[in-house]
Amino acid sequence: MLVNIHTHSDSDAPSGIINLYTFRKDDHVFTTGIHPKEAREYLHGISHIQELAKDPRCLGIGECGLDKVIDVPMAAQYDALKAQIEISEAHSLPLILHCVKAWNEILEVRKALRPQQRWIFHGFRKTGLLPGVLKEGLIISIGTAVLYDRKLQEIVPLIPDNRLFLETDDDPDHSIEEVYAKVAGLKKIPVEELQEKIFANFLLEFPKWKN
Repeated sequence: MLVNIHTHSDSDAPSGIINLYTFRKDDHVFTTGIHPKEAREYLHGISHIQELAKDPRCLGIGECGLDKVIDVPMAAQYDALKAQIEISEAHSLPLILHCVKAWNEILEVRKALRPQQRWIFHGFRKTGLLPGVLKEGLIISIGTAVLYDRKLQEIVPLIPDNRLFLETDDDPDHSIEEVYAKVAGLKKIPVEELQEKIFANFLLEFPKWKN
């Protein structure tokens, strides 16, 4: 089974893909979260996140995090992130992390709050951060950038199979099948074997799905 760990659209979701959505509640399993760009208004949405976290189809919290290139006060981003970490911990749900030029700040939050739930660094492209991200115990999710980003392609073999997910995010031009094929080639394993490994990761990191 193909697992697409993070997508914002169901138009690229053929049968068999597990789709995780932000702010969706329908027949699919989903994640729910307040993106940093919406952090100014997080107080208006956090109760919604708290309620959706109780839904059997809600498998995770996020995407949420810190982003230093958007025009949103960092104080608001910190508050929104911390509130969602609390929900992740309270409901034993993994956290889908959005991090742009803010890894040191993320580390400070982790050190202060000491979360027990797994964090998944989605859309990972910052190759220089790989050792630190793995040391912190995060899961890495690779998106369609792997199809053309040579630096990202170079580090894919260095990511342990049991710490890897794949996604399409909001890319309308490429499919999850393309991502699997590319990553399998970079790891020099059959795509069917990669599917099995990532599905095993999915069962481990999203135990709520089995229920």
